[in-house]
Amino acid sequence: MDDNAGPIRHARLFVVSVSSLLLLVTAASLYVDLRGSGQQYENLAAEVARSFYQAIDAVRDWNLRQGGVYVRESPETQASLFVAPPLREIVSTDGVRLAMISHAHMTRLLSEVLTEDRGIHLHITSLSPVRPENKPEEWEKSALQRFEEGSREEFYQVGRYANRTTFQYIAPLKTREVCYSCHARSDKVQRTLGGLSVSFDYRPFLRVQGIQNRRIWAAHLIFAFFGFLIAGIMGTKLLGSIRALQASMARVKRLEGLLPICSSCKKIRLEGATPERQDSWIAVEQYIQERTDAEFTHGVCPECAGRLYPEIFKRKKDR
Repeated sequence: MDDNAGPIRHARLFVVSVSSLLLLVTAASLYVDLRGSGQQYENLAAEVARSFYQAIDAVRDWNLRQGGVYVRESPETQASLFVAPPLREIVSTDGVRLAMISHAHMTRLLSEVLTEDRGIHLHITSLSPVRPENKPEEWEKSALQRFEEGSREEFYQVGRYANRTTFQYIAPLKTREVCYSCHARSDKVQRTLGGLSVSFDYRPFLRVQGIQNRRIWAAHLIFAFFGFLIAGIMGTKLLGSIRALQASMARVKRLEGLLPICSSCKKIRLEGATPERQDSWIAVEQYIQERTDAEFTHGVCPECAGRLYPEIFKRKKDR
């Protein structure tokens, strides 16, 4: 195996390792940023849902403290069925029929308005609902069971409601003594009698998240492109430097060792050439020029000059 192949192979392995590390770091950063983007918009949607829950829970709590409220009776606002008959409906002094609306009934009416105007669905539910209509969906049932274990809220990034992508949020409702006028007490200690869920269209959040994700992708692709470009340039320079160093070392090596030189004319015999052939011998300057970057200039030393041109040097001595 060629001794020069080792350093080149190691250099290429180093460049590949650096490029692989760059790819790994870029991929890890991309994964973390995309995951963080999804978590960011999920938390934002949860905060929106939490705000609706707190507002509705405050209205419900106010209704509970009042023992229900009366509103003008209409086909849309009928008296709550679980209110005692004497108080269920009354007639004002001017003949207007008023219907008592309980906290749960009020929540349903608000849900209808919010669903129609803003696409936000509210749902009071329980593991043991008084009204069959308040039966929990599967995701609500699972959340209510976790509330019994101590969970304070549950939310899901994407769900299905009304054939569209939605965000689902649910939190437990506060229990007051007045709640047991409708809900049966249980020997088992209950953390909550039910929960209030909030569901709304999650697609606007996904659209904004998609824009941010595209920016994240673009930033990482640009970083990877310039990173690989720099690694390629530096790798090319490194390989070039190694090859140049190997070439220089090869030229030096060719001048090492014993050189067969003629003791008379100082010509050097080529390596492996036949000594008896005259073309096997070349001038020393030719030998060195062919194996190094050195160039020769020719002159005459004083001893040779006196021997070659005795007349000129004799006149100089006589002066």
